[in-house]
Amino acid sequence: MMPKDAVVLITGASSGIGAELARVLAKQGRRLILTARRADRLETLAIECRVLGAQATVIAADLADISGLHALIDQSLKVHNRLDVLVNNAGYGLGGMFAESNPADLAKQIDVNFVAPVTLARLALPHLQETKGIIINVGSSMSVAAIPAFGVYGATKAALGYWNDALRRELKSLGIRVCLVEPGPIRTEFLDVIAAQSKRPPTLWESRPPNFVNGRADDAARRIARLLDHPRRRISMLRRIVWPLRVAGALSRLAPWLGDAVLCTRTPAEGTAR
Repeated sequence: MMPKDAVVLITGASSGIGAELARVLAKQGRRLILTARRADRLETLAIECRVLGAQATVIAADLADISGLHALIDQSLKVHNRLDVLVNNAGYGLGGMFAESNPADLAKQIDVNFVAPVTLARLALPHLQETKGIIINVGSSMSVAAIPAFGVYGATKAALGYWNDALRRELKSLGIRVCLVEPGPIRTEFLDVIAAQSKRPPTLWESRPPNFVNGRADDAARRIARLLDHPRRRISMLRRIVWPLRVAGALSRLAPWLGDAVLCTRTPAEGTAR
């Protein structure tokens, strides 16, 4: 089991699952390192975590900046001189049809969602080996079915899942546990951010799902927190949503014409690539 005062680095901690996870772990007395771009939100969260009884350190960082990743690990170690858990939670939500996308935004999405977790894990690896630590990667159920408007986002999460499984098998002999979290729709800012970026009405896939489909960020955080003491290869949330998506993904590979018929979408912007 992980020590009660384990040092946990959480990326994307300023909102959503990351912020809720910080609150859950604060109640357990973990030592937290909170990172995201929005320093003001992180400082507010850190104060809340300290009231709950945890040590909480804020390190604002842009995960799309490779030099910032090195600085993040270096600064984290200066605070506690150890690292027990790395939670790669940060995700850059970018919806919209590929023909409408900005190449710089696409590159940033790949950097934040995939390059950053890989790089942080590599930089943290010697220190996690010392503590027999844990790497927790937050993926997405979207990666199991190719959904229009989220092609690059889904690809980054699919890549994260592939790398997660390979890494788990590599690091087993070193005593490092690697876990994949596969959330379904969760009530966070994710779709709100995408809607704010869009200049047109959302497609079906970009629209917020009905409430009965959505999971809660605090419930997701509690399940992730349990991985510290009871690591698992993969957890899916909510299973009633994730597994139907898995079936849909499998069917679309077995019968591509069926997947195209179900998942293809048309938008007013179709054919306007520039």
